Amino acid sequence: MRWAWLTFITAVCLTAFFMPRPAAAQNFCFPNMQTAVAEAQKHGEVLRFSVVMKIGALLHIFASENTMTILIENPNGQICTGPALIGDIVKNVRDTCA
Repeated sequence: MRWAWLTFITAVCLTAFFMPRPAAAQNFCFPNMQTAVAEAQKHGEVLRFSVVMKIGALLHIFASENTMTILIENPNGQICTGPALIGDIVKNVRDTCA
């Protein structure tokens, strides 16, 4: 019985991983950096810093007082973000981890 349960859980996890995601959960891309900056400004976010990742892509961090967005610019110039790269800023990490 234990193996049947483990097999069932494994099948559910694999199915969930490989199933297509709804459009709202997928990454979206900008045609150029100017469009990305304009969209960030609509949400009160400004570019705080950028870094070059080991894979050659640029990682841009935009933030306002309460929110942040990460944009990844691939070496081919595609600039993308998604639900996993957008979030709220935690004011005091020590208070939330205690």
